[in-house]
Amino acid sequence: MHLTFDQVDKTRVTPMMRQLIEEKEKYPDCLIFFRLGDFYELFFDDALVASRELELALTGRDCGLEERAPMCGVPHHAAGNYLKRLLARGYKVAICDQVEDPAQAKGLVDRQVVRVLTPGTQIDPDLLDAMTYRYLCAVCQTGAAFGLAACDLSSGRFETTEMISSQAEEQLFDELSRLKPVEYLVNESFATNKRFLDLANRSQVTFTILGESAFSLENARQKSLSFGASQRLWPRASAALLTYLEDTQKQVPEQIGEIKPYLLQDYMLLDRASRTNLELTETIRDRKRRGSLLWAIDRTKTAMGARLLRAWLEQPLVDPTRILARQSSVAALVEQFVSRQSLRDALTGLYDIERLSGRIAAGAVTPRDLAALLKVLDRLPGLRELLEVYEDSGLSQLRDSIHELGDLAALLTRALADDPPLLITEGGIFKKGFNAEVDELADATEHGRDYILSLETEERQATGIKNLKVGYNRVFGYYFEVSRAQLDKVPDHFVRKQTLVNAERFITTQLKEKEDRILGAEQKKKALEHQLFLDLRDQVADRLPELQSTARSLAKLDVLLSLAELADKQKYCRPVVTESRELVIMGGRHAVVEQTLGAQGEFVANDLDLDGKDRRAMVLTGPNMSGKSTYMRQTAIVVLLAQIGSFVPAESALVGIVDRIMTRVGASDDLAGGQSTFMVEMSELASILDQATPDSLLIMDEIGRGTGTADGLSIAWAVVEHISDPAMLGARALFATHYHELIDLGNKLPGVFNAHFDVAEEKGEIIFLHQVRPGGANESYGIDVAKLAGIPDSVVDRARELMAHLEASGQNKRRIVRQRSRTMDGQQDLFSGAQSVRTADEVIRLLDEADIDQMRPVEAYGLLVDLKDLASRRRRQTTGDGED
Repeated sequence: MHLTFDQVDKTRVTPMMRQLIEEKEKYPDCLIFFRLGDFYELFFDDALVASRELELALTGRDCGLEERAPMCGVPHHAAGNYLKRLLARGYKVAICDQVEDPAQAKGLVDRQVVRVLTPGTQIDPDLLDAMTYRYLCAVCQTGAAFGLAACDLSSGRFETTEMISSQAEEQLFDELSRLKPVEYLVNESFATNKRFLDLANRSQVTFTILGESAFSLENARQKSLSFGASQRLWPRASAALLTYLEDTQKQVPEQIGEIKPYLLQDYMLLDRASRTNLELTETIRDRKRRGSLLWAIDRTKTAMGARLLRAWLEQPLVDPTRILARQSSVAALVEQFVSRQSLRDALTGLYDIERLSGRIAAGAVTPRDLAALLKVLDRLPGLRELLEVYEDSGLSQLRDSIHELGDLAALLTRALADDPPLLITEGGIFKKGFNAEVDELADATEHGRDYILSLETEERQATGIKNLKVGYNRVFGYYFEVSRAQLDKVPDHFVRKQTLVNAERFITTQLKEKEDRILGAEQKKKALEHQLFLDLRDQVADRLPELQSTARSLAKLDVLLSLAELADKQKYCRPVVTESRELVIMGGRHAVVEQTLGAQGEFVANDLDLDGKDRRAMVLTGPNMSGKSTYMRQTAIVVLLAQIGSFVPAESALVGIVDRIMTRVGASDDLAGGQSTFMVEMSELASILDQATPDSLLIMDEIGRGTGTADGLSIAWAVVEHISDPAMLGARALFATHYHELIDLGNKLPGVFNAHFDVAEEKGEIIFLHQVRPGGANESYGIDVAKLAGIPDSVVDRARELMAHLEASGQNKRRIVRQRSRTMDGQQDLFSGAQSVRTADEVIRLLDEADIDQMRPVEAYGLLVDLKDLASRRRRQTTGDGED
């Protein structure tokens, strides 16, 4: 057993250990990185954790007790990599540094926690993913309502909202799936939310419970948050987040220049399932960026542009005015090829000044950071000039919000060396001529011996002592040595320091001044440069609002240029965006698939025409591998791209604004959540039917396939009825299915129509044409697909024999009892067939008792499945248990 903090009596340990324990008491949930010389050391429990997580050797140190304190450590100059690993695993770290010069300390060096590092408060670029925002989120729950605040401290981005509707909890978790917080701050009510606890446990995300005072409206007022009388939740969440930042950063986070409240209804809703199914930012299979929609459309040149593009993609607009403003800017950039390329060249390699601004505000900027900032400032006049050729109002506004900051550029040009060091303690930061004292100290460092020799010459000439010479020892420092024969020539300002047998040694005021300059020149130079750099940093920090405005504008410009480049290179069209419920896409393509095809072949484009009235819901049939899923996903992607202001992969497109895209695609278990494939499917389906509106776009693939044929078909049938009926929902929908019975709905339900993917047969082989045609599919081609997939010929041949036998027996079509279907005109029997009326009670009794799983002949098995279902449905009809 190792000694732990809880076991230590701090009155009995050494002063240094007492210092450590007192800091640990202030930050009990943190690992304490305790500075000792050139190392950060960890002790007791912290050492056990760090040695395990960082694979460090565990040693010990005397602490004043009989048992040694467990200890491990890392070099302070290499601490960054170790901190990154700990933060990635969800740990918090308190940096306890020396706050006085050890050389000047009288006794124990004073140490204090100067910064608390948590997963959500990182600003060090080495600890961040340049392509994504890293959010710290605060959640406040009151009853069934929620307040949410999210901050990326590295960039100063701060957004906040609240959820107060009947779907508040669903909306909250949908937002959290977008933000992907790396750390949570929660009030006591939300800390007991079962869904949140499940999420935190499964994702291993750090969360901290803050007291109600942090989440109080009084705290919000103290933080000078402006909010209306009806707004009670977002201010509370925002106040708690700001309080936490002040506590961990030991200062007010100046980089947060603006807190932006937003309304959920101002953006398209994309729930977690839809983000996953549409592979917006990562693929389903391997969770990689390559192969995602973001990968396919990203042509940005800067890290800040890449982050903003991702934010746009995950939060499409629903306001036509805002969409058209973005679209207009993209169109202007598409038309001006030469200027567009010049702008993109100017952005290439541009430093991430959005995150640099965050470090400037935090006082964590380095000399090389400011040198990189200077390179950005040098490009700004040219960027503004290039934008002057555009008459688009959006681009004009961007130009005006890019501040040239010429005076700041001039200051940095005059101050900084051509290749400044990484650390401010290394010296060599400033150009010669910027500061006279620094120049003199640098000169003294480089030419110290020459100074001494020149002084020797001067004094020899002034005194006439021909054998006067300068010497040095560690006791006296520099001195003049005069032989005894010449002592009568020693002037009065010479001060005797040492007598030797044949000579005397003297010092002068001038010699001591030179000595001080020589011996302390390097140290003094570094100290002076350090102070001058802090002053320079403060001058840069004074321009923080202009820098942040410029960074935001450059990021937006980069995104617009990226979308324009994409539209030009990939031959995208400018969509017409309206407030209707139409969705008409001619020659639509899948943005990702067409790029991944490459030389393998040309993507087959397809059309879609939903008018929101007579053609609201498409029932899509066709064999597997024919392209149904790709077609449905490409439709959603076209809508999504249109609503971020992008051009779209089509020959033409008319997009009526969609308030949410909701998908039920694919099959997946949620083993950790204890849900089967079918349960996951039904849960997602329930969410869609609960949250969808007439303005939604629904993508539904193979609803009901995770259960028995009868159950699955019944569910699918009922869902098509529900979503197509304006009295119940009436949303635009694409519904892919292998239940050919649903083709009947296209002929009988208003607003429902059929389409299928065409297949050609040649010499007994099938060829997928990947073309959408009107009407339902006649064949499933399941056995042919099985053959293409590599199923052994013996299995394929046997399957064909069984299929032929089933067809001959008339059992290949499921003869289930058809339920009565609701229509606008009342009740209409869509399930024809006299069997449901003529079924005998004796047949029902016999089939109820039958164990169909044991019946061998496949023909009888198919028959019995249908008849048993018939019997059970007939029983419910005759006993009055209700309509199925």
